[in-house]
Amino acid sequence: MIDRITPEARRIARPDAVLRGEEDGVGPTVLLLHAGGERRQVWTPVIDVLVDAGFRCVAFDQRGHGDSDGSLRALAPCADDVAAMLRAESPGCVVVGASLGGLATIAALGDPAVRARVAGLVLVDVVPDPEPHRVRRFLAAGGMLDAHSEIVDDILAQLPRLRQIATELDMPVLLVRGTASPLLGDDVDRLLRLVPHATVIPIRGAGHLVARDQPERLAETITAVASEWPALALLRALDTGQLAHPGGNLFDHLQRVRDLVASLGGGRRVRLAALCHACYGTDGFPHPLLPLDRRTRLQAAIGDEAEALVYRYAACDRNQTYARLGATPLLLTDRFTGELVALAAADLADFALLTIANELDIARTARLTSEARRDIRALVTALASYVPDVAVRALTDPSLR
Repeated sequence: MIDRITPEARRIARPDAVLRGEEDGVGPTVLLLHAGGERRQVWTPVIDVLVDAGFRCVAFDQRGHGDSDGSLRALAPCADDVAAMLRAESPGCVVVGASLGGLATIAALGDPAVRARVAGLVLVDVVPDPEPHRVRRFLAAGGMLDAHSEIVDDILAQLPRLRQIATELDMPVLLVRGTASPLLGDDVDRLLRLVPHATVIPIRGAGHLVARDQPERLAETITAVASEWPALALLRALDTGQLAHPGGNLFDHLQRVRDLVASLGGGRRVRLAALCHACYGTDGFPHPLLPLDRRTRLQAAIGDEAEALVYRYAACDRNQTYARLGATPLLLTDRFTGELVALAAADLADFALLTIANELDIARTARLTSEARRDIRALVTALASYVPDVAVRALTDPSLR
């Protein structure tokens, strides 16, 4: 668990409203948009889990709700509000939208410039084209239809446009549905036809308001699925798919190394670092994707702890550092600054795991001489004192025999 800070108040002035909210935590940003009739505080138990998992969370009261003013009569102003929230953040946000929040987000994503700022979308028990009779019946049963008939009519009139926008979503999309929700039926199948790459995860014991019914399970689902979305969005923006690398291109290599780290038991920090380990270049791949004065961009995508590991891996002067392998702590020579940095405990284990996974992928995909394969085996053997089980598994890989 990380040290918590006091949530910071947020304010966005719109032409006809002032939106008020708050932010909490550090790391990749998750923007949370509540359902109609709710307030931002509904996200508090979700935020508690996400912040402890290393995310920065931003939640606003939507217009006409809670501390935000403005009228709630049509979807377009709500969508414009979402766009304003996203423009106030660095690119690469994960957006979580429940019911009205999800519909407003889809409408906002109709603008390609807004869409480019989003790393992925989590829809909480809402689809782009809910069945109108089912919606009206649900709202009437809760006594909400008469009070909100104007915006309900407007939203239902926008469904063809929302369906069209959904077909244009070129980002990861997750639908979290409550298994006890009365709102989603064959709507889910329609979503998958509109967005074939979408993922659907049911949450048992939850109705339509999943954040109220199962907040911890919802937060765990977001963490498990969306952790890598900001990193992947950054790698695409850096055109890693266009850079040649053994086995195809750099984007594919980075994902394979991430998968190897996961298969070898690496935790979230080292998995994220594996996915971005080439961002500053390395001693063996001198093609930095980001200059070192842009470290904040990578920190925003993967968090400070994972970025620190990426930096150490990139900064490693291999000739000098590898000569010391086996020592604990390991003195790493920083090729950028010339400093000596002592690596020990989890930092050293993660550095060793990342190094082994990267070399193993090269052994599997590159055309190497026998001498080069012997050098990789020797390197893995030298790292074995830091991650013995990982080294044993790597040395039995056919590419290193």
